[in-house]
Amino acid sequence: MRTEAELRAALAAPAPRLIKVRGVIDLRADCAEYAADGYTLAGYLAEYDPAVWGREREPSGPLEEARAASAQRQLAAIGIPVGSDTTIVGDGRGAGLTGASLRVHNAQNVIIRNLTFRDTRDCFPQWDPTDGAEGNWNSAYDAVSLQRATNVWVDHNTFTDQPHPDSAAPTYFGRPYQQHDGSLDMTNGTDLVTASYNLFEDHGKTMLIGSSNTSTTDPGKLRVSVHHNVFRNVEERLPRVRFGQVHVYNNLYEPGPSFVYAWGVGVRSALHVENNYVKLRDGGAVEDLIHNWGGTAITETGTLVDGRPVDVLDAFNAANPTTPLAGDAGWTPVLDRGLEPASRIKNLKAGAQQRERYHVAKGTDFDTVQAAIDAAPPGTTITLGKGVYREVVRVPATKPDLLLKGSTGNARDVVIDYDNAAGTTKPDGTTHGTTGSATATIEADGFTARDLTFSNSFDRAAHPGITATQAVAVKATGDRQYYDRVRFLGHQDTLYADTRNVGARARQYYRGGEVVGDVDFIFGRATAVFDRMTIRALDRGGDPNGYVTAASTRRDNPHGFLITHSRIESDAPAGTYHLGRPWHPGGDPDAVASVVVRDTKLPAAVKTTPWTDMSGFSWRDARFAEFRNSGPGATPGADRPVLTAEQAAQHTVRAYLGDWNPA
Repeated sequence: MRTEAELRAALAAPAPRLIKVRGVIDLRADCAEYAADGYTLAGYLAEYDPAVWGREREPSGPLEEARAASAQRQLAAIGIPVGSDTTIVGDGRGAGLTGASLRVHNAQNVIIRNLTFRDTRDCFPQWDPTDGAEGNWNSAYDAVSLQRATNVWVDHNTFTDQPHPDSAAPTYFGRPYQQHDGSLDMTNGTDLVTASYNLFEDHGKTMLIGSSNTSTTDPGKLRVSVHHNVFRNVEERLPRVRFGQVHVYNNLYEPGPSFVYAWGVGVRSALHVENNYVKLRDGGAVEDLIHNWGGTAITETGTLVDGRPVDVLDAFNAANPTTPLAGDAGWTPVLDRGLEPASRIKNLKAGAQQRERYHVAKGTDFDTVQAAIDAAPPGTTITLGKGVYREVVRVPATKPDLLLKGSTGNARDVVIDYDNAAGTTKPDGTTHGTTGSATATIEADGFTARDLTFSNSFDRAAHPGITATQAVAVKATGDRQYYDRVRFLGHQDTLYADTRNVGARARQYYRGGEVVGDVDFIFGRATAVFDRMTIRALDRGGDPNGYVTAASTRRDNPHGFLITHSRIESDAPAGTYHLGRPWHPGGDPDAVASVVVRDTKLPAAVKTTPWTDMSGFSWRDARFAEFRNSGPGATPGADRPVLTAEQAAQHTVRAYLGDWNPA
């Protein structure tokens, strides 16, 4: 199965079913597509601000009802029911589901293997001011939800909130805006489950076993084995248990900076925790590995913390004398085939099959980015260590499906930089030209970059004799290129979003990053979507200060540049920036620019007539338009084309990217 429609059809076919998922099936959409009954986050925040609503009661009324209705619309879109007698398995490396909630409810005999579950994100979390002392945002939708399910095996999967972990979410009402619920939750009388060799990473509430403290369906059930899993940079519920007999053994724990606890001992729970390895380091104290949620006992034995035997229960009881736990959970597991000494778990490998991985940094696989690219077979993941890589990089068309990512998760930490300009002289005495100035040239299809910066640091002021000051940070020419939380820094011609040749098409998706420049700093003929980007227009001290775009879209291509749900920022004086001008390379009359800016905040620097001519070609002959923009630079005007709602429906992320779902 390669598409959502194929997957749903296969799951609806008569059982028994063996379903193979190939590639990534992405169910995410803009949250606005699910909004119902006038719901907006801004309106919700205003209505239920504790300063207005108070902290003594949960939200109610029309806006809370609108939020709930919106949530139901999202659930209908992302929820995937799995019936009895079903095996669903990832076929090959990198297979998975993004933005989906797999729901094994009222089913038995189910196997889920070798899938990567990413970013099951709730667009409509509920604010509850009565949840805890300060209130909390609560989300729904587990990546995999087991309810009234029996005989289930969840094996060799990867669960992650990337690329939108809650750790990067904003704070509202003084509390994190949590948009992810459980990774793998087992509730409502679920029984006889094994979770093995899974990787759980970059998540908060990871694994809940048991519905509530007053459940009448859970007692006598929730018999679960959790073994040989890796819990990396996760916060809590590893697992949290009510009622069930749960054997937690031979797991590897690698807590991160926001770690809360591992084993939650709930009401009438019988947790048997055995031979686990914990790399605690700076991730918390030993006593934090256990939390008492109203339970009475836990069997904890054989734990190694950073290689040393530690009695975690003794440490917990010493730190919590008013809520101690007994050391016998009241049962001894007998289904423990594969139980190993904890020392053998130190370097446990788990999770779905991923692509081959190379590392770049001094003392690792490669010292330079280009050396890693040259050596990498198609489909390789190349991780760059923290630092500045001073080199020119090329990813040729013969290297499809590479992933180039920064190791820290922060694009500012990993920078690929050079300072060639169009007028810079090469060793042979010729000049580079615009294309040749690029710090990185990305020709390959299926390329992904994540959490890094591409920079062209050419300094115009330091080279007054160079008049050709175009200085490209990235020239991108391949199809299906995805730039996730990537920064592009430069001045003139920063990002060249192009195709391999005049007759080729190329779809490129830029999400959650930043583009910086002044003159034509987003230009080219690609079909390029800029989603939730920050676009920073620099002040050159003149009027015009610059031009954000210079598209050269082919006449027969209805989709050029789409800037959506983004922010254009500038310190330039009011009314000195153009949104764009039409670029006709070499005077080509068939290069008819297409640029749509929608649902984007514009600064005062944007002119009231934001489009302008270029090289004798009128902007009025191009395809420039706006829709539903905001901010001081979005003042309506007679010379400012605006799409109708019907026209805007043709200018969405899905319309531009077609059958390609980047993930």
